[in-house]
Amino acid sequence: MSDLGSDEFDDERSKLGEYEGERNEAGERHGAGKAVLPNGDGTYYFKSGARYVGDYYQNKKHGQGTFYYPDGSRYEGSWVEDLRKGHGVYTYVNGDTYDGEWLDHMRSNNIDDDEVVFEKDYI
Repeated sequence: MSDLGSDEFDDERSKLGEYEGERNEAGERHGAGKAVLPNGDGTYYFKSGARYVGDYYQNKKHGQGTFYYPDGSRYEGSWVEDLRKGHGVYTYVNGDTYDGEWLDHMRSNNIDDDEVVFEKDYI
């Protein structure tokens, strides 16, 4: 079954792109399927309560964007092929922030062409 947008939401969140795949008895997306996300700017709402607002390229988060996590934390910054990469700011639930470089979804204090150094205080 295919649809345009999402019948799971009845407001602006319904513009999620096209979906083709399996559904459960209630008609909800369930099982194997394919959702085509936008190229360019877009917003995607996850059933978990998470939300991504930003740039897409070839159906992946790519460019600048903000990811809002269900626990209230968020990441705002650079994305490359669905991964946090480059400069970004992660704001934790308690208000603490990490403002710096990211490499493949991990915090990194030092990035150069030959070596990646991860620094962390361990207790």
